[in-house]
Amino acid sequence: MTDSKPHSIRKRMISNVYSKSYVQSSLEMHKLSESLLFDRYLPILDAAANNGTHVDVHELNFAVAMDFITAYLFGLENGSNFLDDVHYRKHWLELYDSRRSNEFWLQELPQATSFLSKIGLPMVPTRVRAANIEIEDWCLKLCEKAAARGKHDTTDPSGSRNATQTPVFTVHTQLSQSFDTQAAKLSPLDPPSPPADLPIASEMMDHLLAGHETIGITMTYLLHELSQHPSLQSSLRTELLTLSPPLKHPESFHPSLPPPNTIDALPLLSVVVTETLRRHGALPGPQPRLTPYHPATPTTLAGYTHIPGGVRVSAQAYSLHRNAEVFPEPEEWRPERWLEADKDGERSRWFWAFGSGGRGCVGRWFALQEMKLLVAAIYTNFTTSIVDDEGIAQNDGYVGGPRSNKLVLKFERV
Repeated sequence: MTDSKPHSIRKRMISNVYSKSYVQSSLEMHKLSESLLFDRYLPILDAAANNGTHVDVHELNFAVAMDFITAYLFGLENGSNFLDDVHYRKHWLELYDSRRSNEFWLQELPQATSFLSKIGLPMVPTRVRAANIEIEDWCLKLCEKAAARGKHDTTDPSGSRNATQTPVFTVHTQLSQSFDTQAAKLSPLDPPSPPADLPIASEMMDHLLAGHETIGITMTYLLHELSQHPSLQSSLRTELLTLSPPLKHPESFHPSLPPPNTIDALPLLSVVVTETLRRHGALPGPQPRLTPYHPATPTTLAGYTHIPGGVRVSAQAYSLHRNAEVFPEPEEWRPERWLEADKDGERSRWFWAFGSGGRGCVGRWFALQEMKLLVAAIYTNFTTSIVDDEGIAQNDGYVGGPRSNKLVLKFERV
């Protein structure tokens, strides 16, 4: 959406279920986090540590991130199970990777790409179009499952439950209800609203693609950095063991999570995540915007005046995060920099991992809570060391994953 108004309307439909207060207090978020962590994720790491097998954490990070975001979007029983279904996980990730080298045409020149395809000059290979169709169909099926389940649920956004039912309030539910409310406000003279199925599926697709990839990449580089700093792992573990209950696995037959706000408040854990987001941003590429059409008040930006409407401008976190005046030795991964005094709030102002303003990342607090929980669970129970990090340097593109598309680590029980 290039126009601000429809984007703002759509964002308001879902922003409440991504707010920090909602994510931290949500019963459904707590339930899915507990299940994914203790029933799927930690058993995989535990088995690898016990058997002495090495783990490609880059692929596993994509898997756990996808299971988290789809469970939040559609409900735990309607979401993916990439952690356990290794065969389909690999197939899906191959489909997704096949699109990467052809993103330019569809994102930058969609109208030209469509026209050229109609006259027999397809710019996107057949295999890529087939991959896109399969991924879209997969997302539609998740939406259909969630919609079918949603007809029987009566949960409200606060997460309150009917004692005789097990309702699930999801992002899909919230968006569907918002579309229904919008349609109900139409007068008899207004044109009928088009079916909401495809707009809802399109929105869910945006969330699950962004949610699995950005978190997956960030977790890969966080684990890579910590695996080079065993003393920092030890300090982090000391901090993590102050949580109540601690995230030990297997601790009991009925493990439980500490309150999210206590995890969020841990200073060393927070700066490890923040510095990784600064140094290894998953989306280092430019974030394009169009200047508004206001002839009477032309745009002034970064010292340039009288910029007309419709001009594409952009900023990128990669450049902002390498301002040496704000981040000394910007190429170094130094979590402790965030524990130092932030004079005039400059460091926070230049931190742009989630963007800012009306177009900022709506899933910011969900992403931070998920990553902190995963890191806390890992380093409460294990140490990590590098087995194979060849090709770990980030791709030079809009998305900055490892060039080798892998990171192999060894997990050892504490």
